[in-house]
Amino acid sequence: MKKFKKEDTHPLAINIQKLQRYNYDYFNCEEVVFFEYIVVKGMAFKKKKEFFHSSETIRQETGIKKHSLKSIISRFESLGIISTEIKGMPRVKYFTVHFPKIVELIPKIYQLSNNGKLPSDFSKHLSDFFLPLVDNYQEKNNIKNNKEEINKKEKKDSDSEEEGVISFFNNFLSSLKYQKNISPTALKYNDLDLFRALKEYDIEVICEYLEKYFEETNRATLSKFFAFDTISFNKLKYIEQKMIDENDYVDRLIDELQRIYKRRIELHNNKDSARRGKSHSVLVVTKRTKSQVKDALNLKSELEITNAFTPYIDEILNENLTIRKILPYFFTFKNDEYEIIDTFLEYHNLHYGYSKN
Repeated sequence: MKKFKKEDTHPLAINIQKLQRYNYDYFNCEEVVFFEYIVVKGMAFKKKKEFFHSSETIRQETGIKKHSLKSIISRFESLGIISTEIKGMPRVKYFTVHFPKIVELIPKIYQLSNNGKLPSDFSKHLSDFFLPLVDNYQEKNNIKNNKEEINKKEKKDSDSEEEGVISFFNNFLSSLKYQKNISPTALKYNDLDLFRALKEYDIEVICEYLEKYFEETNRATLSKFFAFDTISFNKLKYIEQKMIDENDYVDRLIDELQRIYKRRIELHNNKDSARRGKSHSVLVVTKRTKSQVKDALNLKSELEITNAFTPYIDEILNENLTIRKILPYFFTFKNDEYEIIDTFLEYHNLHYGYSKN
């Protein structure tokens, strides 16, 4: 355990009074934690344009759950606060914090006073803090580094990244060994196989599918997991086949939701013929929607999803619920919960349990 400095007289991590400065109509609590985290990291790496961290490291250091972190990073990218890039060998996620964009968003990020402006003393406090970071950001973007120095730096960083990824992977295997009661022999692997796979997949993806592999496969071994495709040199057979199966599963579930949607419209029109019937249409499905469905299936069963979807559609058809995008709203994941699915699943269990419809 790290020794605390003598001046660290207060053991709590959060200053509640400062936490109240944020506008929670713009950021939720986890987004506030991530915001401060990336600002601190951006300051710590002030001599570099970017810094790298695995999602697992960020989760361990902030306590933000896996699915929440994924959506938070996506939102911060869309706001322009950060940008990410997967690069290097092994493949690592690099973050760039765009401090000029943060300054631009300050009136939205923080609570305004009654006159619609930040209090003058707090505004100056923010300016004193962020403007030097903006200057440093712009300076780094304008400096053209010597090519030889860049190559040296990249080699050094690459060596450091290699050690970090191997350490992370071994820690993951150690945890997996106890969770799944796996023998140490079954977890032996060749470092070169891992680096080869990392040319194609992020380390988090490899770990995610490795966990599934040991859950589903009899006499599973790590050496068998690292079975590469004969045509596409760096692709793993198990991961590629699993991805195909998962996408097929997602497509089948979406087809079932389309059938439920069509059936509920027909029942609604037959039941209430006096009113203007709903037109027969199909649910809009985008690439993002399929990603939402795939994530949901990691936590919810197909039966839970379809059972919840029936009363959800009925509420829309009965005009008790006004939704602009039916599927994205249904699969909303916020604060580590599928609140919409859970709400309508409970409603289904109470009111639809014995219904033949």
